[in-house]
Amino acid sequence: MVRPSRRRFLGGSALTLAALTGVLDPETDPHALGHPNGSPADLDVDLSAPFADAFLPVPAGDALSTTYATVIADRVDADADEELSYRARSATERLEVEADELSATVSVTPSDRGVNLVTATGGFDRPDRGATLAIGEPNGDGGGAADDETPADATTEAEATDDLPAGWRLADDGETALVAGDGVAAAVTGGGPSSSPRGRSTASGDDGTDRRIETARAAGRAAAAETDRLAESPLGAAALPRLGGFETVLLIPDAAGGPFPTAVPDSVDAFAAGFETAPEDLRDLKGTAENAYVIRPADEADDLTDETAERLVRSVDPAEPVETAITRTDGIVLVDAVVEAPPELDREASPDAEVRSRFDRATGTVTFEHVEGEAVPATELEVWHDGEEVSDAVLDGEEFTAGDDITVETGLIGTVTLRWFDADANAYDTYARERVDREAFAVDYEMASETLEFTYEADRSADASDLRVVHRGEDGTRTVGSDFTDGTLEPDDAVTVEDVSIGDSVQLEFDVEQPPGVGRGSLVHYRARPPQVWIRSRVEEGTTVRYDGEESRPADAFVTLVDGETTDAQFADEYDTLSGDEELVLGELPLGSTVAVEWREPDEPVVVAEETVVPNTRATMEYDADAGEVTVQHRGGRALPASQLELQAGRTPTDAQPADELDEFGPDDSFTAPVPALSRVRLVWTGGDREHHLGGTTTARDAVAATYDADAEAMTVEYVGSRPVDPERLRVSTSGAGERRGRERDQESAFAAEHDELTNGDAITVDGVGLDDTVVVSVHTEFENGSATSSVAHFSAAPRRGFVVDEEARGEEARDERGGGKASETTLRYVDEVRRDADAFRVLIDGEPAAVQPADETDRLTGGETLSLSDLSAGTTVAVEWTGGDETRTVTEHVIAPQATFEVAYEPDDGEGGVVTFAHAGGDALDADRVDVAVEPATEGLRPWAPDTDVDEVTDDDETTVTVDTEPRMAVVVFREREVLYRQSFDRDG
Repeated sequence: MVRPSRRRFLGGSALTLAALTGVLDPETDPHALGHPNGSPADLDVDLSAPFADAFLPVPAGDALSTTYATVIADRVDADADEELSYRARSATERLEVEADELSATVSVTPSDRGVNLVTATGGFDRPDRGATLAIGEPNGDGGGAADDETPADATTEAEATDDLPAGWRLADDGETALVAGDGVAAAVTGGGPSSSPRGRSTASGDDGTDRRIETARAAGRAAAAETDRLAESPLGAAALPRLGGFETVLLIPDAAGGPFPTAVPDSVDAFAAGFETAPEDLRDLKGTAENAYVIRPADEADDLTDETAERLVRSVDPAEPVETAITRTDGIVLVDAVVEAPPELDREASPDAEVRSRFDRATGTVTFEHVEGEAVPATELEVWHDGEEVSDAVLDGEEFTAGDDITVETGLIGTVTLRWFDADANAYDTYARERVDREAFAVDYEMASETLEFTYEADRSADASDLRVVHRGEDGTRTVGSDFTDGTLEPDDAVTVEDVSIGDSVQLEFDVEQPPGVGRGSLVHYRARPPQVWIRSRVEEGTTVRYDGEESRPADAFVTLVDGETTDAQFADEYDTLSGDEELVLGELPLGSTVAVEWREPDEPVVVAEETVVPNTRATMEYDADAGEVTVQHRGGRALPASQLELQAGRTPTDAQPADELDEFGPDDSFTAPVPALSRVRLVWTGGDREHHLGGTTTARDAVAATYDADAEAMTVEYVGSRPVDPERLRVSTSGAGERRGRERDQESAFAAEHDELTNGDAITVDGVGLDDTVVVSVHTEFENGSATSSVAHFSAAPRRGFVVDEEARGEEARDERGGGKASETTLRYVDEVRRDADAFRVLIDGEPAAVQPADETDRLTGGETLSLSDLSAGTTVAVEWTGGDETRTVTEHVIAPQATFEVAYEPDDGEGGVVTFAHAGGDALDADRVDVAVEPATEGLRPWAPDTDVDEVTDDDETTVTVDTEPRMAVVVFREREVLYRQSFDRDG
């Protein structure tokens, strides 16, 4: 097998591109959230924190009637925004939380790209931005939101709902929809229609808002286990327990629709990857790292060859695999890869040259023209043509400078690339590339005969020997049409590819070795896609079918069946044509029945959707620690015979079962059962071929506390629950900065080694806990087919944040004497999970000790203590230092933000772009060197307010402009590169 060149570059990897384009734009401590506003329903998979919490509000794709192109989960360990990945920065922006408040994020990009979903977990409080639309009802009382959980902005229209975890809040601010509780949140942006062409009109602004809000509501329902969740999907359940300990996890639930269409063989249905080093940190990788892949084949695992699996890894991995080990188990393929840092894309190091490429069809040449910028030394310039470096043949002179051009004779078919490469630094940059001639080929697909035809339509002959026709279908990948590509093409030459079924793809692609970092690509790519139809179960309507095809089709071409028999209700009864979003309500169907939708437009009917009906019932659980009982409440969906339900603790049936109290488990019904503290409890439906999860929780999550001794490097973990606990099921592990976490199942219980039974006050001491370490306490459950671990506490040796800063503007009477903006009532609140001595913290105001210190108020900080700092003016820096270790660490730093208003206007020109004008419209004057602006998608990052000028201050009526070449989507004013002062979206429909 030919190994790829070592000069392949990170910047061109498909993963990196997917990661950067998945979103437009969160606490470094793996936390011990007790979810005080109401516990979300734990995942029914073996996944430890922080990913276990970050994946809670991620619904399965079918819950949103879509598929996911990419799902990227990142651990976060950062003290400032500049340390964050691009994805994590988007979370801080959307949720308005600080970098050091994040422990993990999950970024979800649907295939239709109508909305973007990002979730986060960490030590932040429930975000309060936007107008409140709904509040999760407290568990057990069936009433509205508790008074102390109702936001001040909640209107009388705000809904009290049990679709959300208790105390969670659903809100929208016109740009972002949020659903959140303390420490876990999801944000949704976008809401416009799919970028794919559809046979329907563009969605209105109201439709976009509705879609954004409904997506956020679905995220809340996922957190409450009121809808299917990605982590519990076939790919999630197979991959996340194996990959949850890695720094970054990539999931591609639909390989065919993901970001790697040419790199993933059709024999792969879905896959996931865990990266020990985050892709954006590969620059700092020394030596090797270990990555892992979980591949779900389209058919049997044995049918996916080692060569195919390795080719997938080498195509997808952003690093350079040097060794792979492949195993097969439970129908999936596992690949462990040892990798090295790849060569790097370095645009900063390359000469800053603007190069334009153009294809001259008449002469069969591609010309690269140096338009402006720096000269490029000829010794660092490479020209690649049809897989070969031809630099010596086409370069003339010692440098490539403004006004110069390079012409390559390509003929009418060819691929050519111009790039800078520094061999000593192992870095490069691609200036331009061309694949020609795309317009020379026409495509015609006949669904009835299942044939696809490529026709060469140029006016003269061309050498096609570097092309190949590749057909990817159910039977695998094969090269076809060799007569078409084995020599010279004449005008009107054509090739017919037969047996191109719905779902197959056919590509006319280059079969040459490409320069490192440049994918092979294709001249023409066609995929025969069936229309998309979704089957889902809703509490209100029962089973519904929704059409989501990309083009209009006759309604009578679709037939809905239940257990092989046509249903009384059909699309054709209500619609003549289906163009998108039409729904067919089937109502409540017998559990275990199979619903299918056939598309009968082809000669042979195609099943485009099929689902087994399982209960849409959802149950919530509330644990009474004093009584040692869990109360299980019916929270939605159909009523079920109690005899078909089983309550389990640690996957073992409890002594008390639903059928002991109830004949039927329906609306408003509940039952109680004794269960141990610190155990994993779940309610399952047993009436089908397999158990179906209805709800679950881990009891008494707040029953452990910790104290850290920095001098002894020891963490004392104490059981503070009210009822005895079997210590065997508790696991304690220590993870350090940069170490892989989440693999606790093989460890013996440290509690069991010292205690036969845990009662209040029993403790253990974990030695050798350095300042950068975290002690993780988990509940471990073993069962017949595996095991599950659910973390209940994360105790960081050094405080990750210590305190959060709460500001409240005081009004005009509080303007400071220097003429600045409004002063702010500022309060510090202790939020760290570990109990600590108050005198180990020191509060500084602009670098000087504050008049009041934590030790003035209390000796011991246990959580929730506050310290009032009185009125502070804009620009004041509040910092908290911790001196409990050998070094002083800043655990909190916050700048009192100025209060200024801005106006933003967009003036289009005659072309596609225009000018965006930012104007200071009132409020505080700002230091010009601390103010930046950004326009998405025109600017790459932040742009100074006053570049290359002597402007010192931005004040009333001052303006700055940004010229854009595309229609802007959003404009932002940023203070100190982290504080968003103003944000404006541009309404494309307005």
